[in-house]
Parts: sequence; structure tokens; C-alpha cells
Amino acid sequence: MPGHSGGMTNVIDVPSVDEYCHKVQTNGGQVLEGKMPIQGVGYFASCKDTEGNIFGIIEMDKNAK
Repeated sequence: MPGHSGGMTNVIDVPSVDEYCHKVQTNGGQVLEGKMPIQGVGYFASCKDTEGNIFGIIEMDKNAK
């Protein structure tokens, strides 16, 4: 991930990556890497909050391609 020094990244399960990416941006955070599929798992995006903490969000969907 851009700007990420390695180590552990918290990932939050959300009902919609699209909706939560919008919420992150609306509340002053940044989407570092937009929605991407993980085949057979779901959709993932990486974000940064207003304090510079990097975290991921994931929407589980076995049909993701």
C-alpha cells in the first residue's frame, strides 16, 4: 500500500466498500487504493483516517472476480 511501512493493518468488514469509501472521504479521510476484487473472497479498499492511520475495509462476497 502506498505510504505503508509494513506491519499489521486493521481490516474492517463492511456491508458495502463503495458506501464506506464515500463515508471515509466525506469525513476527511482518504481512499488510498480504491475498491478491488479478491477472487472468491470479496472486495477490498485501503484507506487513511484524519490522523494518518491506515486501515482496510472489506465487503465479503464469494462471487467476486
